[in-house]
Amino acid sequence: MSLTDRNVESPFLLQAYGLCKSFRDDVVFENLDLEIGDGDIVAVVGPNGAGKSTLLECLAGATPLNAGSITLAGRVSEPSSAAHWRSVFGVLDDFTWLPDLTVTDHLLLMSPENDADHVVRALTRFAVAGIRDRLPESLSAGQLQRAALATALVRPWEVLLLDEPERHLDAAGIDCLAEELNVMATRGRCVLVSTHSSELLAQLGCRSFSLAGRDLA
Repeated sequence: MSLTDRNVESPFLLQAYGLCKSFRDDVVFENLDLEIGDGDIVAVVGPNGAGKSTLLECLAGATPLNAGSITLAGRVSEPSSAAHWRSVFGVLDDFTWLPDLTVTDHLLLMSPENDADHVVRALTRFAVAGIRDRLPESLSAGQLQRAALATALVRPWEVLLLDEPERHLDAAGIDCLAEELNVMATRGRCVLVSTHSSELLAQLGCRSFSLAGRDLA
């Protein structure tokens, strides 16, 4: 089973072959191949429990694979290595907010430049600049989600993994998300996003991969 980018002018940025993951006797996926091109966005779809989140966690190095190999820009990459974590960034379901740090503090921790102006610009692009000095517990789920997505604008990456990024977003938030993802997916980068949102898929206009049905659209 294979997901293949057919744009021959763009080399593959993310290649993963023979991926297998199981929890004891429960096989989540096996012999899964992914090839995602430079500058590409690909969506993973499927019902709850199909393994979308687990796949992203494995690619991020947050959950160990049982088997398989991952290559980034032609380089074999070990998911548990620091080099992999520098290249691959995931805004996943377990995104953690520390209770005593402001939103700005969190984003500054991810910014190599430690640039507060850069952080404000990132929050502005997701329409939440006004929460920059607030603590996580004071924010709504939608505000926290927009701030989490803004981390992708300050933290360097080659591969961005997003697990249901439309979660807690209203229609305007989904519009903003689609616009920002299309801007972020430039040369030297690619995006893999799991989603249940038909609105987001329509706005991205990207290829989608059904993990349950193993179909490429």
